[in-house]
Amino acid sequence: MSKFLTLLAALVLSWSATAAPRTLEFDVLRDGAPIGTHRVTIAHDGGDTRATIEIDMAVRLAFVTIYRYTHRSTELWRDGRLVSLDARTDDNGTRTHVTARATDAGLAIDGSGGRYVAPAATVPTSYWNREKVMRSPLLDTQSGKLIDVSAMALAADANGTRYRLAGDLEADLVYGPGGDWTGLSFAARGARIDYVRRGMAASAAR
Repeated sequence: MSKFLTLLAALVLSWSATAAPRTLEFDVLRDGAPIGTHRVTIAHDGGDTRATIEIDMAVRLAFVTIYRYTHRSTELWRDGRLVSLDARTDDNGTRTHVTARATDAGLAIDGSGGRYVAPAATVPTSYWNREKVMRSPLLDTQSGKLIDVSAMALAADANGTRYRLAGDLEADLVYGPGGDWTGLSFAARGARIDYVRRGMAASAAR
């Protein structure tokens, strides 16, 4: 019986350490009109966290697509540190790639922006984790370059707390009470871009 209980306990611990993945889904709006989606799938396995990012956007004019953007990225985190990142972007025909690997010297970056070693605490511009966004510098997962930003907490409301990023990147991010990412807004190519978390009111991103 004792062996059975020991085995059962081991199975329960193994099951609890591997939680079911959860997904954050956003509708992307350009000046209020939907142009695509942004999806982040987060999976935990023991001390590891894997985040998979999928972005698909298209701007159409009179039924003709005049701009298209796709991005795919996978991050592996261990004990609060980025261990690896692989990203691919197609920005209306301009394709870029970024890889990052944790080393003893720091975070080794190899991508369209060149090769270099960044500080070990560098985090990517994927926004899904509030604590990580508070750090600087950030790694631009499209260009592969480091960007310096500062974050300032603004007023809180029912949807969470809004943080304003300033510096090389200007944007407003919203995080719920538990730290979940709930909204994003920024200016791009003369238009306002808003991320509205599915299942939440549109005001969450504004």
